[in-house]
Amino acid sequence: MAIKPPGSMPWRKSPFQRKGYPPEIFQDENFREKKYLCSHCHQVLDQPRSGPCGHRYCRLCLEDRIDRMRPTAECYWKDCQAVLKPAKLVDEKDLANELEEQTVKCDSGPCEWSGSLRDYVKHEEECQYGYSCCPFGCDVKTPRPRISRHYKQHALLHQDLQTAEQQTGVIDQLKTEVEKVQHDVDAMQKSQAACKKDVTVVRTESTRLSRSVQKLHAEQLKSVATKGELDATRQDSTQSVLDLKNEMIAAMEESNAVLTQHAEQLKSVATKGELDATRQHPTQSVLDLKHEMTAAMEEKNAVLTQNLKITATKDELAAVSKEATRVSKSVLEAKHGAAAAMERSNEALAQMEALKRDIPSTDYTAVLAMLTEILSSVDALTASQQSITDKTQQQFGALSQRLEKGEQDTTAACQRIVEMQNQTNTTVRQLQEQNATTSTSIGQLLEEQQDTSDKVSRVSAAVTTIQQVQSDMRSDLEGKIAGATQNHYRSIHNNSSSFGSKGNGREQFTNPYGITISNDGTVFIADFGNHRVKITTLDGTYIRDIGKLGSGNAEFKDPTDVAVDDDGDLVVVEYGNRRLQVLHQDGSYVKTIGNGMGESHGVAALSLPQHGICYAVTDLYDHCVRVFTKGGRQLNKFGTKGSGPGQFNGPQGIISSDGRLLVVDIYNHRIQVFTTDGNFITMFGSEGESDGQLKHPRYIAEDRHGHFLVTEEYNHRVQVFTSDTFSHVATFGSRSCLSHPNGIAVSPSGTVYVSNWGKDCITMF
Repeated sequence: MAIKPPGSMPWRKSPFQRKGYPPEIFQDENFREKKYLCSHCHQVLDQPRSGPCGHRYCRLCLEDRIDRMRPTAECYWKDCQAVLKPAKLVDEKDLANELEEQTVKCDSGPCEWSGSLRDYVKHEEECQYGYSCCPFGCDVKTPRPRISRHYKQHALLHQDLQTAEQQTGVIDQLKTEVEKVQHDVDAMQKSQAACKKDVTVVRTESTRLSRSVQKLHAEQLKSVATKGELDATRQDSTQSVLDLKNEMIAAMEESNAVLTQHAEQLKSVATKGELDATRQHPTQSVLDLKHEMTAAMEEKNAVLTQNLKITATKDELAAVSKEATRVSKSVLEAKHGAAAAMERSNEALAQMEALKRDIPSTDYTAVLAMLTEILSSVDALTASQQSITDKTQQQFGALSQRLEKGEQDTTAACQRIVEMQNQTNTTVRQLQEQNATTSTSIGQLLEEQQDTSDKVSRVSAAVTTIQQVQSDMRSDLEGKIAGATQNHYRSIHNNSSSFGSKGNGREQFTNPYGITISNDGTVFIADFGNHRVKITTLDGTYIRDIGKLGSGNAEFKDPTDVAVDDDGDLVVVEYGNRRLQVLHQDGSYVKTIGNGMGESHGVAALSLPQHGICYAVTDLYDHCVRVFTKGGRQLNKFGTKGSGPGQFNGPQGIISSDGRLLVVDIYNHRIQVFTTDGNFITMFGSEGESDGQLKHPRYIAEDRHGHFLVTEEYNHRVQVFTSDTFSHVATFGSRSCLSHPNGIAVSPSGTVYVSNWGKDCITMF
């Protein structure tokens, strides 16, 4: 496969874009004065620009600071709080022209070229002794005679990464398709659940309607039974009333006959003795009979009056029957009273016959008068009886009308019952039709449910297939990425360079420890034996030193690690002074944290949601990790001495990654992983020399692909692990190039920087 030249691909901008010129290349030493130096990188200004406060910057340094400190960027100088806004920046064109006319020399080894600064950039690209930046974005500057081999290695690596990116795009498309299919499956499942709910509702309604039909049938049967009872009761009551009427009429006729017979007998009386006896005895009997018949008539009137209140309902008809029975009994009693009165009248007649002979003829006039009076009384009694008979007949007529009305009401009620029955039958037919329709709907719903289940099964099978393909592609991609990573670290195994040597000069070290690299590509190194922090460029060019031996502000004693927080400030761990110091990158003092806290070695800057910028510090001999806010307050302390999970035996290096803290546990020969709250998650590594085993690990770093790199002091190497399963990926370095490695950092482009403690230098891979 042909390798495409860099110009044909969308290469990213080189990280070695210039941010100022080294002061050493200027022949005129006056240009090393402060007014010609950038306020940020402290190199001679390149395309100088100034802020409203008058402080000068390189164009790229100024743009980087404004972009990194949005929305409000302040001047880099400690005591200057001027706001750097693009509209208020001034291009220093006169100063730029003055610098371009200055004479400079080439700083590439034996090259003797000299010329103007304007021509220096062109010469850098052509100098045979110079270095070239990798067109693939690698931070390593390679000598031009070796650039062809370096170019081929990175081109092959880039092709692997490009293939991996293409496969990642395919996987993303598959993920999108899987999400769409899953959405359709969810919609089908929701539809299926809705169908089940509709079936349940229809079945419930069908059950309710069936119960209603049964209830209506029962009420219909009950109505029919009630109609039969009403008809029977009506017939019985009507017959009872007619019988009562006939009996009372017969009793009246019998009473009239008895009274007529008594009157005729009284008219035939002739003697005074009979008249006296009749006056004394028969008259009393007749009066008693009159009273008894009057009482009977009053009782009949009371009964008839009560009977007028009878209604046409079932309960009223039953009451009428009961009252008719009572009236019949009263009539019988009246008949018995009339019979008793007749017997007494017969006895009175017998007495009158016995006294007939004793009455003198001279008393006929008086007897006639008395008889006339008796007849008048009898006539009055007859008239009263006739009146009672008429009233009784009227009351019987009214009662008959009430009975006829009750019969009409009963007939109307029966008609309503028939109409209700017809409505019930109609409702039953409608319910049966609805039930049939519901059964059809249920069948259709069940068929749709079955179809939906089949579709869900097919979609589930498709999703399973897609997931399997996705898993296979992911595994293949991870394998290729792992292979590309292995190839990358194998390629850099034999492609190392170093800068620095033993001593206390500007470009020298004495036992270098921790390393960190800021976002703008500045390298900060804890120079343990020289009690300072050295600042260089990515290619190892010296910038400046911060600090000196002492215990005051911005002074150090045995610094072991350094980190850069989100504000761009440095935090330095001092083993000898047992504290942390926070400084600006220009070396100005900010704050001291944790005086006398222990023999600390490693530090990581992190950001916590409720506390902002914080620092996690390892304590080598107290076997713990402490977490401080930037204001100096201790938030947490976790870990004790031991070999169990969450325990330490000499913790040193520490980094923050994706909400986790990874701590190097030296003498337990492992790496432990915690949450930012100090809760143990997992650990990896064990003592040994094989791949994945560790022997006195010291520091840890993370590369741009999320892999973790660990230095091993006694195995004199660096091992690479994955970020998810912490599996071994690659190993590089050996005793020939690394001697007791300690600190480690990775630049944004992937170059690995290792503090070569035994050789007092920094080795780059």
